Parts: sequence; C-alpha cells; structure tokens
Amino acid sequence: MLWRFYLLEFSIYIPFAFFTFMGNYFNQLHFSDFQNGLLGSSSAVILLLSNPFWMHFTDKRVKNGVLTSLAFSSAILIWSVYVFKTFWFVLSAVFAVGFLWTSIVPLAESISTVHSEEHGFSFGKARTMGSIGFSVAMLIIGYVKNDMSFFLIGSISFALVGSVSLLIPKTRGFNVGKEARFSFKNLPAPFYRMLVLEILVLSSNAFGLYFLPILTKIRGYSVSFAGVAIAVQALAEIPFLFFADRIIKFLGVKRLLVIASLSFGARWILTWAFNNLILMITIQTLEFFNWIAIYYAILHYVNFNIEPSFRSNAQAIFWMTTAGFSMIFGFIMGGWVANTFGVNNGYLFFGIISIVTATFYGIFEHSSDVGTT
Repeated sequence: MLWRFYLLEFSIYIPFAFFTFMGNYFNQLHFSDFQNGLLGSSSAVILLLSNPFWMHFTDKRVKNGVLTSLAFSSAILIWSVYVFKTFWFVLSAVFAVGFLWTSIVPLAESISTVHSEEHGFSFGKARTMGSIGFSVAMLIIGYVKNDMSFFLIGSISFALVGSVSLLIPKTRGFNVGKEARFSFKNLPAPFYRMLVLEILVLSSNAFGLYFLPILTKIRGYSVSFAGVAIAVQALAEIPFLFFADRIIKFLGVKRLLVIASLSFGARWILTWAFNNLILMITIQTLEFFNWIAIYYAILHYVNFNIEPSFRSNAQAIFWMTTAGFSMIFGFIMGGWVANTFGVNNGYLFFGIISIVTATFYGIFEHSSDVGTT
C-alpha cells in the first residue's frame, strides 16, 4: 500500500514545477516584470477562496473523488492559458484554472497524513517523492523550447495526479455527517504567529524561484540552468525529510522555524552576491533547511497540536498562507521591486526580510506550545 502514497506525492508536485516555470513563458510573451508578478500571484489570490472551499467541501465527503475531478478538470482547463496571448485574457484564464489546481496538493496531503497515522509510515519519507517529482520535472521543463510541448507536460501532469488518486484507499473527511463550518476560531494563537513568519519568509521563496529563470537569462546563461538550479534545491530537501521527525523532536518547532528563516535569508543574499553560475546553483542546496523545514514544522504542529475536528480548518489556513498570502506578497511586491530596482536586487530585498523576520520571531515568541512537540 505504501507505494501508492509515494506515487501520489511524486505526482502532485510535478504541476508545481510546471507553474514555477510559467514566469518564463509569460516573459516570452513580453509582459512586464510587474505584470509577470501579477500573473504569478493570481493563483495565490484565488487560493484564498478555493482552498477553504475545497477543504471544507471534502471534509464532509470521500476525498478521493474530489481530488480526481480537480486534477482532470485542470488538465483540460490549463490549455486556456496557452490559447490566449493578451494580458487580461491570460489573467482570467489563470484565475479559472487556479480555482481548481491550487487545492490539489493540500487535499492530497490531507489524505496522506491521515493514512500515515493509521498505518504507521513516515509522512516525511513519503514526501521525499514530492521533491524528486518536482526536481525531475524541473530538469525536463528547463530544456523544453516549444510552448505547446510545455503546456502538454502541464496537462499530462494533472492527468497523472487524477489517475494516481484512483489507486489510493478511500479517505473520508473528519466531519462526514456533521454540521461543521469553516472558521478561523478555535485555533491557538501560536499557530497564527508562526503563519505570520511563514508569509514573510516564504514570500522570498515565491519570488526567488519564479524569477530565477529570468535572473539566469539576465546574467547571460541558458534558461535551462535555472531548471537545473531548481531541481538541485528540490533534491536538497530529501536529507531533511528523512530525518524530519528527529530534527523537530530535537529542536522544537520554534528553533526550527528561526534557523530555517535565517538560512533562507543567507541563501537569497548569496544568490544576489554571486554571479558565477556554479556558485548560484550550489547556493540553492541551502533548501535542505529552508522552505521544506518551515513547511514541515508547521504541518507537524497542525497534525499533532490541533484536535481532529478543527484540523481541516487549520490545514486550509496553513495552505492559504503557504501558497496564498506568501506568494501574493512575493510575486506582487517582488514584481514591483524587480521592475523598479532590478531582478537581482529583489533577491537582496527578500534575503533581508527573511533575516529580520527570523530575528523578531526568535525574540518575541515565548509560547511553550512551539518549544517542543
């Protein structure tokens, strides 16, 4: 049975790779950096509505059928982004497909975490397949020159998710047959404070990955090397995931969040400072303790510190910040910074934000709730 969840994690992060490289496609359509940032943030904006809707919708149903429908519908609707070439039509198409695809990973991982608890396997180790799937897709997409082939890969990736979801044991929501509404209440204050950190720090990741193909091109290198760099950072997540549960037990959630945020800041400042291609790619290996550590720490907190009846709401809010607010800030603010001061200086800007955020959180967060778990 375990291989099915490994395959599910592998497949759901391939569309993420596709959308990570979407900024390069929009750049080829000669949209400005600010327009590019708006397009990149559109999925994050719609996620603020789609994720609570779909997570609440599935919490009262068998989740597999909803996941299958979202995946296959996305496989078809993604072609609308390819058909249109003018900014406002493209923006509308991205909003439409975003309402569907942005909930695929949260929904799939809500299924995986339930079964990891029931069957006693490590979700962290299963999640390594997501990093591998993302990195493999980035390596392939980086060398794709034809726009139709690019969108074909995206469409097939969604179809793969839909197919794999049919193999997963049926998973019922936490509140099947109950009167439950989505709410921001009944969740602990430390959870919301760590989400503020997440929004500010992960915004640097949204900017950093989305504009990396453009930065690579500006520095005179082939865009394919951006795919290599992003693939390297995805593979760098694997060592952390193998030991994630031990690391959290040793450090606690707070210290893990602080260290990861400081490391994030160092990563983007070094990317700003060094133009050498080999160094730029090597620096991305800092991801072994960056996004993946913050993501895993907060998800761990949700799964072990929040009672099941409120867990679906917490998961939805977690993904609203992880792939919503943080990406909106990273894309829109990042697009403005890139347009005004240059793409390269955007990396310095977000590196400083990450370090300042980590410092404030480390000083002012005193709750024992996030000390150890």
